[in-house]
Amino acid sequence: MNSNTTPESRIAGECLAGRVRALNRVVTAIYDESLRPYQVRTTQMNVLVAIAAMGKARAADICHRLKLEKSTLSRDLDRLIERGWVLATSNGGRAQVLEATEAGRALIETLLPVWEVAQERVREVLGATLTKEIYKTTDRLRSSDRDDT
Repeated sequence: MNSNTTPESRIAGECLAGRVRALNRVVTAIYDESLRPYQVRTTQMNVLVAIAAMGKARAADICHRLKLEKSTLSRDLDRLIERGWVLATSNGGRAQVLEATEAGRALIETLLPVWEVAQERVREVLGATLTKEIYKTTDRLRSSDRDDT
């Protein structure tokens, strides 16, 4: 460490967590702005899409797939259920089975063109190299995650 550099200035300038969180806020704002007319946020869309892609899933499955804490999922899920986009039914035990409703699947179809525009805007902000690296890194993390299960 340079003797003129304080610990706080070094952490503030170099911390990858802080930088990734800032980048996440910028990216999320782009998607949220596009989705606002549909009264859905990026986080909610991602949960809905995950549920639809899985067919039927438990909350724990969605948390695992999206790397979410249960409390974070719960807030988004409550909104999706309230709006009629997700159905939660009891499977006889404690866990509920989640399923995208017809209205939820229709919303995904409606959101696709809006998502595509936001996706392109984010690619422009990130640039081609970083976009490619993000895909590569997240694919690697998902792959290693599958190996653990």
